[in-house]
Amino acid sequence: MRIVAAALAALASATIAHAQTTAQQPHDVQGWSGTLGGGLVAFPKYTGGATMQTLPLPIAYVDYNGWFRVDLYRASAYFWSSADRKQGLAFAVEPRLGFQSNDGPRLAGMMKRKSTAFGGLTYNAENAWGSMSLGYFTDLGQAARGGYLDLLLTRELYKDAQWDFSATFEATRVDSKVTNYYFGVTPAEATATRAAYSPGAATNLTFWLTGQYNISKDYALMFGANIARLGSSAAASPIVERREVPFLYIGIGKNL
Repeated sequence: MRIVAAALAALASATIAHAQTTAQQPHDVQGWSGTLGGGLVAFPKYTGGATMQTLPLPIAYVDYNGWFRVDLYRASAYFWSSADRKQGLAFAVEPRLGFQSNDGPRLAGMMKRKSTAFGGLTYNAENAWGSMSLGYFTDLGQAARGGYLDLLLTRELYKDAQWDFSATFEATRVDSKVTNYYFGVTPAEATATRAAYSPGAATNLTFWLTGQYNISKDYALMFGANIARLGSSAAASPIVERREVPFLYIGIGKNL
């Protein structure tokens, strides 16, 4: 069970509540396309914690017929797109990291916060500058019983037959229910060194750089990193050891 929980933590930790790095639209392809592989993923043991861990995990940027896609750890199913495929509506799902009391010294004696999945509708568009995704996600697992508004802006920096680099900016407005569930301290959990704390809504900002090097026609080196900055109310929590939350991955994938 610990291994499963750690894997879910990696899926969730890339951007605090989610870990996606592109907002591309459906396109005219037949069958599967993209790159599917695995490698080493490094991330904190809990969001806001200082201790890092590294696990072997899947890495995926894949598309099926332009209507289903996985961008790292966000899965999207499109149910409408414009005739030119430059705009679309999709239902997306992504995980969210919880914690246990032994994940860090500041969590000692606290109740477990469950990992869960968030899902919602996204509006996606692209133009010559890049791509955008705007959506509202709610807690499907009813752990935090809240939601967040998420904006993704992605721009391709460089692409040729071998190299592909992209940059992504993400802004996430997390409501008070979610922030309080994951960063709050209840009166029963308060100690002499950990005051009770009930945070409000927070705006988290994340900056991504991702890339791929095609070793051959069939195989590629996949790599990426982000740094997420917790919003003020989350960062002020007595359980937070580090406001900036890093996430890195490197692996080998097969081009589909």
